[in-house]
Order: sequence, then C-alpha cells, then structure tokens
Amino acid sequence: MTSAPVTSLASEAEQRPLISREGWLWIIALGGLFVLLHWNILRRMFFIALDDNDWSHALVIPAISAFYVYQQRYRLAAMSRRLCWWGLPLMLFGLFGFAAGIYPIRNDMAQGYSMILTLMGLALLLLGPRMMTILWFPIAYLVFGIKVSERIWGRLAAFLQLVAAECATAVLKLCAAISGYFTVEVDGSTITLGIPQTINGITRFTYEKLNVAEACAGLRMLMAFLALGVALAWLWERPWWQRVIMVLLAVPIAVAVNVGRVTILGLLYLYDPEMASGDFHTFVGMLMLIPAALLFLLLGWVLDRIIIKDKSKQPAVSPPQGPAMRSEPALTGATRASTGRLVGLVLTGVIVAVVGGLVYYAMVLTLPTGVRIPGLPSVASSALVTVSWLLLPPTIVGTAVGLAVAPWLMPIADALHRQARLTLALSFVAALLATSFVAQAAVVAGTRTVLHKKAVPLREHVFMIPEASPWKMVAEDPPLPPEIIEELGTREYISRTYEDTSWPENKPGRLARLHVAYYTGTADTVPHVPERCFTAAGATFLDKATTQLTIAGPQYLVSEDGRAEAYSALAQDEVTIPETRFDASIFRYADAENPDRISNVIYFFAANGKYLAGSYQVRASGFDPTDEYSYYCKVEVMVPGIIDQDEMAQRTSEFLSAMLPEIMAALPDWDDVTEGRWPETRNPKD
Repeated sequence: MTSAPVTSLASEAEQRPLISREGWLWIIALGGLFVLLHWNILRRMFFIALDDNDWSHALVIPAISAFYVYQQRYRLAAMSRRLCWWGLPLMLFGLFGFAAGIYPIRNDMAQGYSMILTLMGLALLLLGPRMMTILWFPIAYLVFGIKVSERIWGRLAAFLQLVAAECATAVLKLCAAISGYFTVEVDGSTITLGIPQTINGITRFTYEKLNVAEACAGLRMLMAFLALGVALAWLWERPWWQRVIMVLLAVPIAVAVNVGRVTILGLLYLYDPEMASGDFHTFVGMLMLIPAALLFLLLGWVLDRIIIKDKSKQPAVSPPQGPAMRSEPALTGATRASTGRLVGLVLTGVIVAVVGGLVYYAMVLTLPTGVRIPGLPSVASSALVTVSWLLLPPTIVGTAVGLAVAPWLMPIADALHRQARLTLALSFVAALLATSFVAQAAVVAGTRTVLHKKAVPLREHVFMIPEASPWKMVAEDPPLPPEIIEELGTREYISRTYEDTSWPENKPGRLARLHVAYYTGTADTVPHVPERCFTAAGATFLDKATTQLTIAGPQYLVSEDGRAEAYSALAQDEVTIPETRFDASIFRYADAENPDRISNVIYFFAANGKYLAGSYQVRASGFDPTDEYSYYCKVEVMVPGIIDQDEMAQRTSEFLSAMLPEIMAALPDWDDVTEGRWPETRNPKD
C-alpha cells in the first residue's frame, strides 16, 4: 500500500474545515452558556490580571491555548470524533465544584480549577478520547490563568524567594570581592549593602536595605515563568521526555532569572538608588522574561542534540488518517435526529442538573464538621472530607440519571447518523449548562448572595488616627517606597511607636508599636501576616498561639451582647466597639540580628464589623455571602521588652483599650453600612 503524497494530504485536510458552519453555531451557543455560567470567576481573574503585575500574564494564557489548537488543526481534522460518556461525571464534578467554590468554600482557585475541569469533561464527552490526546494540553494550560490561593502560593513563593535571595547574595559577594568596593549581607529575603563613604578622609560604611527583595513579596512573576516554560515545551514538536524535563526545570530557571534580577538591581543600586526602585524596578522585572525565554530555548536546543534522529527517514508532516477523512453520507429522514429524541435529550439535561443540584443542596445542609482522616494534616483532612462530601454524591447521582436515559435516546447504530448523535449530545450539554446557569442565578438571587463585593471607603484616613491618653506618639515610620506599597496592597496604613507617659520609664511595656493596614474591594485572602513577613525578613519562627484580649475602661458603655460604645476624639462622637473580649493571634519569634532576643507580636483583624483572630478566619467567617460591601483591617501590636505571652496580652489589652476607639473611628461603621447610611454616595446622611 502506498501513502498519498504529504502535500496532497495536507491540502486535502486544509480544504476540509476542522469545524463546519453548524459546528461554529454550536460552539457559539455552548461557549456563551459556559461563559455566562462562569462569568463570576472569569470577570474576577480578568481584573486580577489588570491590577496585579505578577499575574498579568493571565491575559495571554487563552491566546496561547488557542494558538496550540490552531497549530494542531490538521491532526485534529484527521481524527475521528465520537461521544464518550466518561466525560459526563468529569463535567458534573466540575460544575458542582464551581458551586462549592461559590458556597460554602468561597475560594477563587476552587472556582477557576472547577471551571477548567468542566471544560475538560465537556470536550471529552463531545469529542472523545482520541481528540483529547491533543486537546488536553490547551485546556489544562488554562490553569496558569487562575490565581493560586494565597495560603498555598504565599508559602511556596516565600520559600523560593529565600533561595533566590541567598543565591543573589552569593553572586553579589563575588562582585564585592572582585571590586573591593562594597559589602553584602542577607537576612531572610532582605539584602543589605554596605556602601563606603569618605568624609574628611575617614571612610565609613552606610548600610542600605535593598527594595528588590521585599520581605513580604513572593518570588515575582514565578507563575509567568512557569507558563512560559510549559508553552515553549509544547508549542514545538518534541519527545515527551524532553517536555517533562523542560517543565521540571521551569522552577529552577525561574529562580535563576530572579537571582539575575536581584543581582542587577543590587548593582544598579550602587550606581543610582533610584534605578532600583519605582517604575524602573518594575521594568527590569518585565525584561527578565527575555532571558527566561532564551534559557528555555537553549535548554530545548541542548535536548534536541542529546539524541540525534535521521530526519530524512521521517515524514515532514504526519499524514492525516482515520475515519474523519471519509466523507459522511447525507442525512436522510431515517438517520437524522428526530424531534422526540431531541426533546428527550433536552429534558434529560434539565433533569440531570436539577436532581444533581438537589443532592448537592442536601450535602451542603448536612456538611460534617470536625471529621478528620487519620494520618493526614488537619487542613488536608478537612479539605478532602469537604470535597468528597459535597461533590461525589451529586456527581454520582447526576451521572447515573444521565447514563440511564441519554444512551437510549442516541443508540450507537448505523441507522443513526454520527452527526445526528452529535446533535443530540450537544442538545443534552446545552440543556445541562443552561439549567445550571438558571439554577445558579435563581439561588444567588433568592439568597441575595453578592458574588462581587464592593469597596467601602474609610470614614477617615488611617494617618488621621490620633493619640489617646496616656499614650503619646513618639515615632512614625517614613513612607514606604512605591514597590513595597505595591506588595503591601494598600496605601491606607500606619506604623507608629507610642509611649505610655504614666508608665515607669525603665520598665518594659512603656513603648508599644502599632501597625494598621486597611483593605477593601480585594480578595478575602490575607497575604501579610507577621509569621510570614517577619520570617521572610530573617526572624526565626518560635511558635504561634491564640490569646484573648479584653477591652475595658470607664469610657466604655457595654451592652449585654458584648457590644460597646466609647468616645473618640477623631469622630468627636461615640463609636461602636463590636466586642470587648475577643481572640487574637500571638506570634513569638527570635530577632534576626540577635537570636537571643525573643519578641512577641499580637494581631487581629476587624472585618465587616467583627474581630477575627487570623487571616484564615477572615476568609472563612469574615464576610456574610449577602454582604454588599467588604473590608478587613489588620491591627498589629508589639510591646518591646515583654517576653511572657500572658503579660503581653495584658499590656496589649491596656494599649488597645485606649487606642481602639480611635482606630474604629477611622473604619466604616458596619451598622451604617448595612443600613444604607454609608458610603454617603449611596444614601447621603441628613
């Protein structure tokens, strides 16, 4: 048997379109339903990509996936399409996972990954496993467009940043040894340069902390580098083992590129400190994509030469083969999809969505708490139990209903044309997506759930927070550089030191350091907490616990439910204190420069009129699904010299008893927000 010339086969595949006119209509219809159903997360990821430079690459991820499909168009056109009912449980698992991401999990990453899983199941159901050998990659590649949860990403990026800072310090020390001009030290991820200055013939070193390795920042653009490496591994034809190597080396290359970035900015700092900050700092970070791409291309070039193949024995293009090249017989009255079958498949899609939705609702109402799986960490155990409980029953029931009816309405027989079976399956999927969208919209409207929280402005800027007797402000940190403010995520912050004028001068506890940072209109994950930022700056983590703070004093009028009112000089009126006894986190650490010096820091969050001990509580219980607005404010207190944690809690309570009314006077009054009196632009005060 002789094969047709490659050029004629490619020409034949090109003349025969991959997608027919009717197919484009179905793609538009199903695509529209898919987008409507997942509009919440698509909109959110779009604005995250616009606002966060470290995730701006997400805007081009769909384009890369589409380009890969375009590259493979001839191979796809040559493949046979067939229905695969294994795609139905995958699709249903994604749909119910998306619902769980909205409630009760309330997590963007869960919604995004579930959306991609739904798309994977939909493609498998309609196109079959053979085409999925190509399409799995462009669909799975979309995960790079979903922002990873801060709880996961922060730990990974912070660890890799420490590695990058250590490596960059080693390179800078080598440069310092060669030049003999400066010194370099590193604490955590903060690099300190010793720069010589000669005054009156005397040379002294001034020490400057670089703004290129912010203590709270993760490894910048890590996900962008990973996405670039994976794209370059798949956009060129290469053996699977080469692709695996390129993907595995993506993280080391990302770290190496960031080492180069930190080193360059460190050297630029010696020449001109302005060049290591501001817009130029960001510009250098973007330029690092070029050496990253070159490193990946070099890696591919090396891998191609490890095993040299005789290209003369290999066809230039894989010949399109398979049933798809055969012409389909024309649809006749006996082979086209009947109206009865069409209506039956539409009703089946509706029933699957409704029955599965009811089972999911029952699982939410009976969600177990406190169940642990032996041998697993508490977080992993809780996540596994929650996901299994919520998603498996509705997926199994929905799949059983679909498989009990749908295959009978589209028998795999020669009497029913393949295109007719596809039309019936498309009708089933369209009904399933449409019903899911209608059900989601009805539940959101019926429960008055707000999917996109609005920003709520402060009543007063936090820098307006005044002193409160007997505490007098004695120092305030200078404004942070723009790049660190970008990492902090807010311009509404203060870092001040107060002195208790009534306290003995030499007794520990006379000073208290206060840090307040306000966030609104952002994701409900809190990246900046002391145990993460302090350890990134070189401190040694010792332990973390929960303590209780008690707010008291003659200025407080406390009601039976624990709420109180106290006079505020900032508001010149009484302000509401939601609780006078509440939990807070206490973090104990050893100083980076003096490991024998032990310190404590106590912090909590004010979020939508509640006091919450930690960042995870903010996400889990800080916001009611029906809240139209959302905010959270971190309040952090350090009392130098006090090591005992009980004494630290007592002294912090005394400090906050004086300062908390002034802090709350700057924050939105949650009663005013919920009753429509604030913001004033919505319902101005009389």
